[in-house]
Amino acid sequence: MGTRKKFSAAEQELLRANPYTEKVTENQISFTLAFKEAFWRLSVEGSTGNMALRKLGYDPELLGFERVHNITKRIRRAGKSPEGIQPAPKSRMRMQQEIVYLQQQMAFLKKLMRQPEETDSDT
Repeated sequence: MGTRKKFSAAEQELLRANPYTEKVTENQISFTLAFKEAFWRLSVEGSTGNMALRKLGYDPELLGFERVHNITKRIRRAGKSPEGIQPAPKSRMRMQQEIVYLQQQMAFLKKLMRQPEETDSDT
């Protein structure tokens, strides 16, 4: 891995303000599916990586050469693949958390369904 520049707190806020930013930390930035599709479309129309990023509201200087290069390479590779541009896969931990949450919801709903209906004895 190369020497990537870290994003300052102010830079992170600036990047978060862009609607195409899914997530940003000190070390990395993730983009929305809409960004990837728009970037690919601009690339097919002949835009360079820097031009596409600027058109989508990002400053390539802020991202740095290595990130710009990798973003361009990954999106172009995905765009040319038979599957096309896909949303980023969820992390294993995130999927496990989602499973636990859904299991808790199901247990709660089953419990509600087992409770006898309360009848109104005042009538």
